[in-house]
Amino acid sequence: MTGDMHAIRLDEFGGPEVLRPQRVPVPEPGPGQVLVAVAYCGVCRHDLLTRRGAFPRALRPLTLGHQVSGRVAATGSSSEGLSVGDRVMTMIYTGCGGCPPCREGTEALCAVRTAQFLGEDRDGGYAEYVLVETRATIPLPDEVGLAQAAIATCTLGTAQHALHGRAALRAGETVVITGAGGGVGLHAVSIAKAAGAVVVGVVSGKHAAERVRELGADEVVVDPDRRFAREARRRLGRQADVVLDIVGAPTLRESLHAVRPGGRVVVLGNVEGREVSIPPAYLILKEISLLGTKSCSVPEMRTVLSGLARGELAADITGIVPLDRARAVHERMEAGENVGRIVLEVSGEAAS
Repeated sequence: MTGDMHAIRLDEFGGPEVLRPQRVPVPEPGPGQVLVAVAYCGVCRHDLLTRRGAFPRALRPLTLGHQVSGRVAATGSSSEGLSVGDRVMTMIYTGCGGCPPCREGTEALCAVRTAQFLGEDRDGGYAEYVLVETRATIPLPDEVGLAQAAIATCTLGTAQHALHGRAALRAGETVVITGAGGGVGLHAVSIAKAAGAVVVGVVSGKHAAERVRELGADEVVVDPDRRFAREARRRLGRQADVVLDIVGAPTLRESLHAVRPGGRVVVLGNVEGREVSIPPAYLILKEISLLGTKSCSVPEMRTVLSGLARGELAADITGIVPLDRARAVHERMEAGENVGRIVLEVSGEAAS
């Protein structure tokens, strides 16, 4: 496939104004690669951090977007298993493909090189087409829509890995989720409730509290000052078995106060991209397990897609807006005016 395509690009780091429409060549798939005609691309706060320059290694010029769904438009050689027209979604990370983690479908933890992040280390989905490795695509069940699939990896998949793969969540346990009103947080509430957990969602404003309750949270703590540990304990009657910290530096110390002795704190996000100091005594005296989590594996993503296909899980989409409105979406998110996940529509369900 030759010619140019429409993309929203950034040439330099900065505010939303650096996102500009451009015409760029359509990439050609090489061996083991596929070209995906983008149907939808989700927007999350990682996009905002990348755009601002929080990750200086990021490619420039760059097309953002790591949450992509669409249809295969062209295949390179050695792209067995996929055909033109197949409905697919993309994984976020691409590793070497040959080391043990990569062979197990966990390319985010590639043992040979730093895994490439779609929309950061390579051009992503704010465009008509995106080039990805064949092994970084997953065919979609007929029951899963392309809009749902676009955000499934970054939201449901990430939450699945954090709560099951890392925290080993069990039915009946209690979970506190910080940043519960965000795209990942809302889906983490759903994953935790599906596992049979008792869930306390922590949000910074009342506008998000209702949606968190609708998705199944047993309690919601509205806490703009990020001092939620005491109130969460009061609501639960004790400290939590697991705290899923999606906010990062601003809430991590409080998360360590909110978890019981012997409990688990899983750090999933860092919305401000800054460091935080942790007194070792917090970990030693309470024997807290402090766990990091990065991204889901291919097997975990297939589990999530099965849940979506059966209607046991849902991708919570706040709104679908045209690709050309990407800058406005970034402005809205920076102003704190959005609850949940927004999806950019490129070619929609008719992707070809």
